[in-house]
This record gives sequence, C-alpha cells and structure tokens, in this order.
Amino acid sequence: MSRTLYPLAVDLRGKSVLVAGGGGVAARKLTELLRCGAAVTVVAPDPSPEVERLASAIDLVRRPFRPGDESDRYLVFACTDDRAVNGEIASLCGRRNILCNVADDSTEGTFHVPGVIRKGGVTVTVSTGGAAPGLTRHLKRSLSETLGGETSALAALLGRFRAELKAGPGSAGAAKILESLPYRALLEDMRTLGAASVESRLRDIARSYDANPRPGGNAPAPESDGSARSPSRNPLIHAVALVGAGPGNPGLLTVMAADLLRRAEVIIHDRLIPGETLHLAPSDCLVISAGKRGHFESVRQEEIEAMLIDHALRGKRVVRLKGGDPFVYGRGWEEVLALEAQGIPWTAVPGVSSTTGGPTWAGIPLTHRGVARSYAVMSGMAYSRTNTEIPKADTIVLVMGLHRLAEIVPAFAAQGWSLKTPVAAIQSATLPDQRVCRSTLEDVLGETARLGFDSPTLLIIGAVAGLRGLKWEGGE
Repeated sequence: MSRTLYPLAVDLRGKSVLVAGGGGVAARKLTELLRCGAAVTVVAPDPSPEVERLASAIDLVRRPFRPGDESDRYLVFACTDDRAVNGEIASLCGRRNILCNVADDSTEGTFHVPGVIRKGGVTVTVSTGGAAPGLTRHLKRSLSETLGGETSALAALLGRFRAELKAGPGSAGAAKILESLPYRALLEDMRTLGAASVESRLRDIARSYDANPRPGGNAPAPESDGSARSPSRNPLIHAVALVGAGPGNPGLLTVMAADLLRRAEVIIHDRLIPGETLHLAPSDCLVISAGKRGHFESVRQEEIEAMLIDHALRGKRVVRLKGGDPFVYGRGWEEVLALEAQGIPWTAVPGVSSTTGGPTWAGIPLTHRGVARSYAVMSGMAYSRTNTEIPKADTIVLVMGLHRLAEIVPAFAAQGWSLKTPVAAIQSATLPDQRVCRSTLEDVLGETARLGFDSPTLLIIGAVAGLRGLKWEGGE
C-alpha cells in the first residue's frame, strides 16, 4: 500500500540519534547527520573503516544492537545487515513513538531520507517515497548539475536584501516586495552577469520602494511611457552586457556569451559578426548593426553609446556584441564610462581575442620553446607614433595594419628587425573563407596585395610565423 509522506526539514543540533549498524550505509548516514550537528551513537559489532574514521566525532559502541538502545532517541536508523534485527528495531521504535528509518525496507520504518542537494545555504531534496532509490539518485545528480553556484550566491544576497527591507521605512510591505521579485531573471543574471550586477539591481529596487512607499506593499509604480528614466527610479534596469564574440567562428563563442544572446532583447553588434552568431538571438530581439569596419565607421561611437543608454533605460536586456574581446581594441571601456555616467550597471564577458585565436586556428604558435618566449600586440591605426614604435617582443601580432604596411615595415627595419623575418598574414581568421599568406617583412606588402587581401587581416611577425605542422588540418 502506497503512503503519502510529509516532507519535513528537521533541526538536529544536539539531538540524540542512534545508528544501528556500521557498514557503508551507516557511514553515508553519519556524514550528513554530523554535518547537521546531531549527537550520534553508533552500535555495531564490527564497524567499517569508514565508520572507524569518525570514531572521535561519535559515540561508538562496539557490540550488536540490544533492546533499550533506542530509548530516549530523537531519531533511529536501522542499518544492520540483518533484516530481522532491522525489523525488531522498527517495532521497538513504533511502540515508543520514535521515528525510525529502515535502510533495507522503506515501508517498514516511519520515515525515509530523501536525496539531498546542498548549494551553500540552499538545500533541495528529491524523493520517490523509497520506491526507486536509483531514480532518486539520478534525479539528484540532474538537479545538482542544474542548480549552479549562482543559487547559493543569490540566496546569500537575498538574505541581506530581506534584512535591509525589514529595517527600512517600507518594512510593512517587505513580504509582498519579496514575493514580487523576478527570481528567475535574478538567477539568470547571477549566472551570466555576476553578483555585482544583481546586487546593484536589488539596491535599485530597495531605493525605489523606500522613495515611493505605497499602501498594500510598496509595489513599484507602472511606467507610463517610453521616455528616458532615471536608473535610480527604475528597478527594472538590467546590466548592459559587453560581450566578446570571439574571432568570428560561432563555435568559439563562450557558453556565457551564447546564453546572453539567447536572452537578449536588444543586440548592438559590430559589422563583422557572422549571421550564425546573430541567429542565436530570439526572434523578437531588436538587432542593430553598428557597422564598424576597421578605421571606418557607419555609426559614430557617440551614437552607439546613446543607443546603449536609451535601450537600457527602457528596461531592455541589452547586449553590445563585439568581435574578439570587448576590451581588446574594442573601445569597450569608452562604452563603460558612458554607461556609468548615467548610473547604468554593466558587465563584461570575455571573448577569444582574434590576436590569439586567429594564429592558433591557423596553426601558428605565438610562443615556442627555443624560438619565441614573448609576444606583443600592436595596432596599425594611424595614432601618433604608433607605427614607428615597435614593441619589444619575440613575436608581434599586428592588427588593423594591412593598409599601413608601407610605413610599418620600415619601422621594423629601423629597430633592427631583419627584412627576412617570417610573416604570416591571416585574412578572415577562423571563418570558412580564411586565407593565410606566408611571406617575409620584405615581401609581405607585395604578396598580400597580389593575393587581394583585405580587412580584417592579422599579421604575425617573427620566427614563429615560419613554423609549419606537417599534418595540420586547420584553416590555411
């Protein structure tokens, strides 16, 4: 006959608990019981090494179970290898109204132990009523994988937030405020954006309720129109995510980047982002091309920053999608400063930089023992003195320099680089149309022109550019 069991979380601190039996099952019980602060007595004639290891933390009685051992216990676990003894223990506990768990027969005892998943201060249990222990273990593993570290981190943040609400002027409505929080979105933000972003969002919510107390629970006022709003009055502002899309190949996106794209409501992207990457966005996502290409722009940086601010203030989940890494020649920090000037939270998600990902995909190491132990990255953009001062390193990765090789190559020669130094030019790194040109400092300008190379092209300058793998199956 099936039983409907009442799930209950019990405080065992200092409570007397008996475990009859000293095998592997008993050892597994002990670990959790001790973690919960129980005062545990183990009765077993021949305790296993796992139980012996815990002897200093328990009262270990080395003999078989005797009637009366169950007296005055808060809980009893019957874990012997003798079913008759376990049945006797359950019967004795039943007469004394002591809760008893029987390891080999869940129907004989008065309670069973569910599978337990702990994530910091969060505890989740799963049970099949003792009918299918294997399924319970499977569900436990699955749930444990689903509940990431963000679960406990969010619980800790919400604990402090709850205390602050109860101590503030809107304390009377704290319960309704906590009930109305967007917990699913907060968990997603904790996982993808981090604790600082969620904490900032909770602070905005708290300030909003404190500044606008309302009868019946301080619920936030509805927004009346689409005009710009102050972040301090709008608790629904999400952190703008500056996301690195990697060197181009969608397979090189980070898991976090892909997750943010799937949840985005607005994506503002650079020109060189492949369509396959943008297709990760929801069908109703607003996708805006910023149109940047090297040193040419179809959208000015100030306009991009204004779009980020406008959509963020409207409460949208905004992703600023950049090729490579957002903080490597991506003007990402300029956008951070613009957001911070408006009080808008932000987060940055690293991407595989084309400066490292491009050469690796093409089978070119930037360092190699005995050949090169350092590398530097330089831009070929026309800033003052940029193209006449070469970084001191064994390998130079030159970005945005294809069209300025006429002035960059002489600068290398002037600083002592041999014109016979190997150079590899990589066009459209990691993409299906990638091309690689192997040359030297002396000939790279003519070779890339002859082959019709155009932006985006990386140049790898140094002895490593002359290394070749005989069985390389990459993108050359």
